[in-house]
Amino acid sequence: MSTFATLLGKELRACFCSPAAYVVMFFFWALTGGNFVWLLGQLAHGESLTLATQLLFSGPLLTFSLPVVVPLITMRLFAEERKLGTLEALLTTPVRVHELVLAKFAGAMAFYMVLWLPVFAYAFIQHRLCPPGVAGFPDLGALAGGAVGTVLVGAVYIAVGLLMSSLTSNQIVAAIGGFALLFGETLGFTILAYSATNPLMRLVGQYYSSFAHLMDFARGIIDSRIVVLYVAYAAWFLFATVKVVEGKRA
Repeated sequence: MSTFATLLGKELRACFCSPAAYVVMFFFWALTGGNFVWLLGQLAHGESLTLATQLLFSGPLLTFSLPVVVPLITMRLFAEERKLGTLEALLTTPVRVHELVLAKFAGAMAFYMVLWLPVFAYAFIQHRLCPPGVAGFPDLGALAGGAVGTVLVGAVYIAVGLLMSSLTSNQIVAAIGGFALLFGETLGFTILAYSATNPLMRLVGQYYSSFAHLMDFARGIIDSRIVVLYVAYAAWFLFATVKVVEGKRA
């Protein structure tokens, strides 16, 4: 456990001391701010309060920015160490590979969750701006569901990005690979979920579309089947990453 804590501390320092990380943070916070301003405009034009709460987490601008933002977070995790030669040196120590992978995953998840902190400030602002006669806005259940959804989707996206980073020593290649896989999945299944004429294809899209899932989570609907699906996906990609890194050690 002390080895994992040491590795995690190293990853957190590397992440939060990186200039690129603050560029990503500025970019994503600008998007969340733009999404909030857009929501205020929608409310001013008579949009329902329920939908306004949902779109804090599941606005299309945010949903389709995640396949861009997450690979930028994960691209350096293994690729930079491989380029500098520090990964090979680290693998010669008694450090267990699964601890190394989990530490990098946990560090990236911590940074990812920091990116979403302004959303709760925006929810508080919505509450303060709400007319005195309106109670229960924003809905705490919808906020909790939206938070759970963003964590689950983020865990899978980071696990995918981690795998892409372990496959190359080039950060740009890792970022492009992660973006292509994540954006292709998000866009493809979303089109199936909302545009497919075949009922079976529409059902497949709804079951696998992260956009559809985030919309459901933001409504306060936490389906245990979807939770298990995302946990299994994240575990599989982390397992694949462990095997790739073990191959480097061998």
